[in-house]
Amino acid sequence: MSVLRSLRLIETPPRSALLALLLAVLAWVVLLLSFPATLRVLEERSADWIWRMAASGERERRIILVDIDENSLQQLGSWPWSRSRMAELSDRLNAEGAALQVFDMVFPSTAAGDDQFLRSLQKNNAVLGQVFALEENTGAASGVPAGALPWAACPPVLPVAKGHIANHAGLSGLPTGHITPRIEVDGVIRHQPGIICDQGKAYPALFIAALGQALDKPELRFEAGRGLFGPDWQLYGPSLTRDGLPLDDQGNVRIPWMLQPDSFISLSAADVLAGRVPQGLLANAWVLVGSTALGLNDRIATPFGGSGAGLTVHAQLLHGVLDNHLPVTPRLGLLYQALAAVAGTLLLLALSRFCTGRPLLLVTGTALLLALLWLLKALLLVRFALWLEWVQVGMFLCLLALILSFVEHLRSRLERDRLYNHLASYLPASVAAALVRQDPSDTIDATRANITVLFADIRNFSGYCETNPPEAATAVLHAFFSMVTKVVEQHNGQVESFQGDAVLAVWGTAGNGPDPESALRAALDILQASRSLLPPPLPEDLAPLGLGIGLETGMATVGSFGLARRRTHLAIGHTVTTAARLQEMTAELAHPILVGEGMAASLGDHRLNSQGSFLLEGLKSPCHIYAYPLKECSGD
Repeated sequence: MSVLRSLRLIETPPRSALLALLLAVLAWVVLLLSFPATLRVLEERSADWIWRMAASGERERRIILVDIDENSLQQLGSWPWSRSRMAELSDRLNAEGAALQVFDMVFPSTAAGDDQFLRSLQKNNAVLGQVFALEENTGAASGVPAGALPWAACPPVLPVAKGHIANHAGLSGLPTGHITPRIEVDGVIRHQPGIICDQGKAYPALFIAALGQALDKPELRFEAGRGLFGPDWQLYGPSLTRDGLPLDDQGNVRIPWMLQPDSFISLSAADVLAGRVPQGLLANAWVLVGSTALGLNDRIATPFGGSGAGLTVHAQLLHGVLDNHLPVTPRLGLLYQALAAVAGTLLLLALSRFCTGRPLLLVTGTALLLALLWLLKALLLVRFALWLEWVQVGMFLCLLALILSFVEHLRSRLERDRLYNHLASYLPASVAAALVRQDPSDTIDATRANITVLFADIRNFSGYCETNPPEAATAVLHAFFSMVTKVVEQHNGQVESFQGDAVLAVWGTAGNGPDPESALRAALDILQASRSLLPPPLPEDLAPLGLGIGLETGMATVGSFGLARRRTHLAIGHTVTTAARLQEMTAELAHPILVGEGMAASLGDHRLNSQGSFLLEGLKSPCHIYAYPLKECSGD
């Protein structure tokens, strides 16, 4: 009872909704603090589904991939190739009309033919790669980093390298960009650091260096983002992009996986060297040179699968720049998430009011709301290149919906228990429990049952009411009804009804059998308790109050009758009538407890005193009446 009493605050919908909201916020905060990495992976993987579903399969002809694949290694020998062969590859690409050559590879050590390779790269508008280590305990230092931006200092918000693998000093004069990826906790590459700091200098990513080479080396400016949907930071430069290159708060560029991997035309390096390239295919194209051969360790996990080519990262980034479609993470993203959470909360609270008592509708509505959030994210990302997160908002709304459902269930349970308690105070408990689970009905709902009936009535109560105040009469009646109910229930019976100043109790309607023994013991206890309960007569009273009890066992009809809007529950039949008439005979026979022949037969060896046969009022056949021994009922 104390638990139920403490839950009274959820009895009204506004209070229950407020409690659910507070619990949802608390659970959400605990979830954020306990599983931040898991929520991040869920967010990213939900976006992976969007990329896979929305990625175009249309051929990209501006960016061509030249792949040093397994076939190339089989035909021309294992890696590393000689510098003269790499120079020949660059020259062949230039001869085919390539406007820009971007090498997704690093040459950290000197080798024979470096001079020839350098001359080819210089005349063929080429860009080389280099790698920086961003993790601790990775302090490798090989080669000489190149391609630093002409900035006086490196902005402090950018990542700082812990080591590097760069090209050797002989190639340091060439345009260079880093190919350092950001690998997520699930192993997938979704970000590329736009600029990395090393020894106080700023080094751009390979795709940015390639853009600089293709666009005559524009001067880049690093500035804070602007606008309602602007990123944390932006790289600006003449003709770079209309709105600059968006960087997040860690200096990363989100990779736009807008093309299926097969959308990029990929040529085998062996075919390029052999001149087996369709005429005009490479004219004015930007060529990315890399490798998918397993031995070169340039396979990566992407949203499209666990083994993609590393050079597709730079191809997707260049494609995104050319189409001005690099995803922007707004610096006000948390504000938009908060607004979405507030809007979703209001919708759920309104839905919970509408779905009172129908939790399935609330669950369905929540699922639709989550689907809408994901579709909105997909639309903003694919159509407008806007990255807004939804998983945390969706998780909060899920928690709110679950807690709303739980609290609503508790509230409904409290209301049902309260309704049951009210019904059970006017009806037998078993009947009240059945009615709670049923819909109202106009039909007869009655059964035949073998029951024991106890009919107890206060004799001379009408006269007592005439000569005493109404408050005194009602107090007596209340005390009498309370006492009889307790005694009957202690003896496993149930009160069927109160009739004026009389009580009708039965044994056998709740499936526990007629049990005349318990009924007789209850009668004795009621008689004993009534002696101290009923007030002594006053001088003005016509007659003292007394108690008469009739008992009988037999078949009766028990059930509900009447219209659905106004029904009653009754026990009727010969057995009930006999118990009532026996109670009336108690005064005439001067015995407070009279037993019918049906119950006497059931009691068997009990010493009952026969009073003879009587034709009771309203009955056609005489009834043999028995009285409980007077010595057991002394004082009557």
